[in-house]
Amino acid sequence: MTYRLIYSSEATAEMARTDLEQMLTESRLRNAKRGITGVLVFSDGVFLQVLEGERDDVEDLMVSLRRDPRHRNLKVLHEEEIDRRTFPTWKMACLSPRAEEVSAWAGLEGATSIESVLATLRENPDRVPRILTGLVEALAKQ
Repeated sequence: MTYRLIYSSEATAEMARTDLEQMLTESRLRNAKRGITGVLVFSDGVFLQVLEGERDDVEDLMVSLRRDPRHRNLKVLHEEEIDRRTFPTWKMACLSPRAEEVSAWAGLEGATSIESVLATLRENPDRVPRILTGLVEALAKQ
């Protein structure tokens, strides 16, 4: 059965667009070898990522991410076994939405910073899976 994990972390340094693109290139190569798909959201210095794949592969990737000097304060927001992937063909899609968009995806009102969105999600983890619908819709518009 496929496993999904959603986490957030903070960038340890300012990330220029070229830095993010380089990180995505590396991620896509590694993820393709591991059979991991998903989407990376980067907003205001915060990463929110959905990873889907075999549990062992996703957990191995999380070990690597925890050691990656580009991340700090990594927090798992949601994890579950799933019947099918939401992002079956995306080795790693990327979005850079405003905090208000992420807030709307989670069905929240009034969150104006990514930090406030994540704080609310940590307090109400049942809202985390709702973000997937917003991600899918946003990717469809690209």
